[in-house]
Amino acid sequence: MADSQFSRPELPQLIATIRSDLLTRFEEDVLLRRMDAEVYARAQAAAVHTLYGYIDYLARNMLPDLCDEDWLYRHGRIKRCPRKDAVAATGFVRWDGISGTPTLPAGTQVQRDDQVTFTTTQTVKASGGVLRVPLIADNTGAAGNTDDVWRCAWVRQSAASRQQDTLTP
Repeated sequence: MADSQFSRPELPQLIATIRSDLLTRFEEDVLLRRMDAEVYARAQAAAVHTLYGYIDYLARNMLPDLCDEDWLYRHGRIKRCPRKDAVAATGFVRWDGISGTPTLPAGTQVQRDDQVTFTTTQTVKASGGVLRVPLIADNTGAAGNTDDVWRCAWVRQSAASRQQDTLTP
């Protein structure tokens, strides 16, 4: 979670501060200084630490840029801006160093190393050793988002069996 820039003292620091406050208020009376100051300091520090934690939580969630999921949903409802449904990711996959001029038909499945599948949206023919294919994720949401570092495999159906051709990007 992002930092709210709210300065929250650590529990040991609160204990030391409250202990110091209690002991200085008892002044020079040795008997009173050794009574229950430690117990009071720890109990008050724990309560104050909890309150600081709640204030930190509120400070993080007060504005939409740092808030958690539940608060973001609420911010959207307050501003009459409901959350949109997930959509399928779209983009291109590119293979370099292709020999010949293979054609990849529309509707061909392309699969990432983690088994997430995509479908090509146009028939494309390799040119100059490069095959660049537009595609759409088969699933909606963040699962289809793909960085450049993923390896993809071209999966095609044949009459006899499912055959997989791997093209290295």
